[in-house]
Amino acid sequence: MKYQSFLFRCLLLVLLTGFLASCDQSKKTKFSVEDVPDPKKSGGGYVSNPDHLISDAAVTELNEKLSVLDNAGKAQVAVVILHSIGDNESRDFAHKLFNYWKIGNKEKNNGLLVLMVEDARRLEFETGYGLEADMPDIICFRIQQEYMIPRIKEHNYDAAFTDGIKSVASLFNNGNYAYDKLPDIAPPDASMMAANSPEVPGGGAYAVADTPLAASDIPDVAGVDMATATAPADAIDVAPQSFAQTDIPTNSASNNYTGDFSIPSVIFWLFASAAMMHVFFGKKVKRKESDMDAEPLKMSAIPNEFLRPRWTGLIIIHAVAFYIIYYITTKRHTDVGFLKVFLIYYLVWLAFMHVAVLLIAVRSAMMLRNDDRHLKWLRLEVLRRDLRIAGYVFPVPYLWFYLKWLQYRLNHLRNDVYDCPQCSHPMHKLDETADNTYLDKGQVMEEKLESVDYDVWRCDTCNTQTVLNYTNMRSGLTDCPSCKHKTYKCKKTVTKQRATTSSQGWGIREYVCAFCAYAHDYQFIIPKISKSSSSSSGSSFSSSSSSSSSWGGGSSGGGGASSSW
Repeated sequence: MKYQSFLFRCLLLVLLTGFLASCDQSKKTKFSVEDVPDPKKSGGGYVSNPDHLISDAAVTELNEKLSVLDNAGKAQVAVVILHSIGDNESRDFAHKLFNYWKIGNKEKNNGLLVLMVEDARRLEFETGYGLEADMPDIICFRIQQEYMIPRIKEHNYDAAFTDGIKSVASLFNNGNYAYDKLPDIAPPDASMMAANSPEVPGGGAYAVADTPLAASDIPDVAGVDMATATAPADAIDVAPQSFAQTDIPTNSASNNYTGDFSIPSVIFWLFASAAMMHVFFGKKVKRKESDMDAEPLKMSAIPNEFLRPRWTGLIIIHAVAFYIIYYITTKRHTDVGFLKVFLIYYLVWLAFMHVAVLLIAVRSAMMLRNDDRHLKWLRLEVLRRDLRIAGYVFPVPYLWFYLKWLQYRLNHLRNDVYDCPQCSHPMHKLDETADNTYLDKGQVMEEKLESVDYDVWRCDTCNTQTVLNYTNMRSGLTDCPSCKHKTYKCKKTVTKQRATTSSQGWGIREYVCAFCAYAHDYQFIIPKISKSSSSSSGSSFSSSSSSSSSWGGGSSGGGGASSSW
């Protein structure tokens, strides 16, 4: 019982350690304000995309549109797309980054920062002082909610940012951010205006412009070009030229996005799965015939005889888990973090254990068919020892039902009344005090060391007694080569030569029998020490923070909007 509790505590400790080491993986790829690549210093662009969350084609198109806005003196816009900023708060991060880069013209303060943090699921707009009137917070929020957040939810980041910048450009060019709702107005086609038009004496388009119009003749239609309004209805070939239709098509990322997955948690499960496979099913020890002086096998290390999946089982588990992760990230376009990887592996292990227990039940029924009750108990007890640990890790009804049935089976195999082999009358089992009379000193020592528990059955009719040994399969003791009792244990371990990076070491384990005092030393090998490639952690990226910025010298007062998804 102590051995089982120790293993269970060790397994829980391993799982907890892996969870704490891997669940905060986002900190490994975080950016500080100083670490964000400044596009002005690497090509003079407007888009910082260090994690390649949008395509190169989208970056090129955004730079073209933002350059037009900047050169026209309307707004200087910076777009920053990051996977993670660690523990930093996105709103505060956007404000600091805006002022660190000094986005916008120094006199106009017409800067705008568009920041997306993928793992925090946050979209931030930060505006300069000069844009707060033309681009108030409510307009920033509407652009985010109507044109960007729906696309971001689809992982179509290309469309999200191109649509968002279209809306910003439309706001400054047309006074309306809803570019897709503007009327589609076409300029007049001069070739369709005949010089000898019967309605215009003197002909030509200029004749129309020279003709005076009364105020009542001007149509009260907002946004309609005057040349179009005065041209003949049958002389106009309307060809919509809206802002939305003239843009270069964006590279849709909804079908190409590949989700991220937690590499540290996968590595953790590689080790955890190997440990669980050993604990739940054991490992058969292969001994060479020439190795006559090998260290004896403890009772707790004896594996079950019915199923040992070992490498085959590990390959199946990892293959299934990897396929599920691959399907979710590539087909479902979803990130798989630590908790999702943990759940995937746990469910795969759960299914594997159900199949394993089913195979064990079938194989044990076949292999134990011709054994007597006592031998069946010994072989099934090894199985119960390991599966009880699995029952704590995977507390599901099927496994618990099998363990309950196994306990019920073992109780009947041990406690059902035996018939006397001499007279066939029922025998009765003596209690723990009375049965010592029929045990020798070595057997009494085994019971004292809790390596074996003996049952003595006695027939009252013919005074026949039967002594049956029930080995404690969790004991650390083993059979003594001299007296054959299970009273042989390791007393001391001594290292004779330490291992180095170039040679193996070795030591001895001193075994002593608690009953007959037989002693013997067994030699063991210490593997070489692997060379640790201590790489100098010179990865402290210090960016020279020059006070002069290539943006424009603007500053922000905290205006803008935030959205999450």
